[in-house]
Amino acid sequence: MKTIGLLGGTSWPSTFSYYDALNRAAQKYLGGHHSARILLYSIDYHPIKNLYHDGWDKIPALLEQEIRFFLDKKPDCFILCNNTLHRALDQIREGLNITIPVFHAGHLAAEEAQHTGCKTVLLLGTAFTMEDGFFAKYFEAKGIRVVIPSYEDRQEIQKIKTELARGNIDPAYSEIFSTMLRRYPDVDAIILACTELPLAINEHNSPKPLINPIHCQCAASAKFAFGDVIS
Repeated sequence: MKTIGLLGGTSWPSTFSYYDALNRAAQKYLGGHHSARILLYSIDYHPIKNLYHDGWDKIPALLEQEIRFFLDKKPDCFILCNNTLHRALDQIREGLNITIPVFHAGHLAAEEAQHTGCKTVLLLGTAFTMEDGFFAKYFEAKGIRVVIPSYEDRQEIQKIKTELARGNIDPAYSEIFSTMLRRYPDVDAIILACTELPLAINEHNSPKPLINPIHCQCAASAKFAFGDVIS
């Protein structure tokens, strides 16, 4: 079994989701008492997070330092457990010269949307992710139209996301999203482009199919890591 590398802590409540999904995949594919071989590096997110609004130019260098430290531990593949930081990953990836598979949240989610025949998707994420346009480009490159929520809804999503990232999961969030998402009937699927949002949005309160980049990343990495064992 190959070792799956996770750079997490970004934020810590959603990093659990990766650990859970990968071990459930190990049980599904391998059975018995198998669990996924995971190398988790949980960083201190505060120095990076504080730069999102007025210091983005400093983030790539900070992320590169963390990734270089992590890759020195020799995982067999790499997952960045944060959607927004894929913007910085795209900027520094060539210079990092990563020689192992990188399971990219944006590219994999866009491939899933294309595979399922989506023509139009609703993009949910941090306010930065929804407004910057970098995540939308992964879908637009495949001819998929991207809708972002209204300003008021973006503000509400960011507010809830911030609480989820602190570990505050209020059952009321489920009803808020159920009402909000029904305001966008003309989409084929909803993209959960923020790792905390699946803590409050699921198939029970979403009126449309969901594409969760966490699931896309974990499915691809599990196939890679367990492939030899399965065969």
